[in-house]
Amino acid sequence: MVDVTVSVHLHTTLQRRTPEGSLRRLDVTLPPGSTLADLLDRLSLPRRDDSVLLVINGRQADAGQVLRDADEVHLIPALSGGAAA
Repeated sequence: MVDVTVSVHLHTTLQRRTPEGSLRRLDVTLPPGSTLADLLDRLSLPRRDDSVLLVINGRQADAGQVLRDADEVHLIPALSGGAAA
């Protein structure tokens, strides 16, 4: 089987958390059957569902989603805080 290459867009604070340094977009090649969780591991990013919003091709996804060749992945850190009532 052929490896898959996905385009990864890193938002805000995630831009400086990659092993390659401060990046906004990078292409990552993974073995067939790889999931978003595998991608997060490759990038040394947290896998907790509440810490990063996972988006594939414009749709929210979960860490178990299998990646396909040419997928556009956006990793968006969750925001916290707000006004107290």
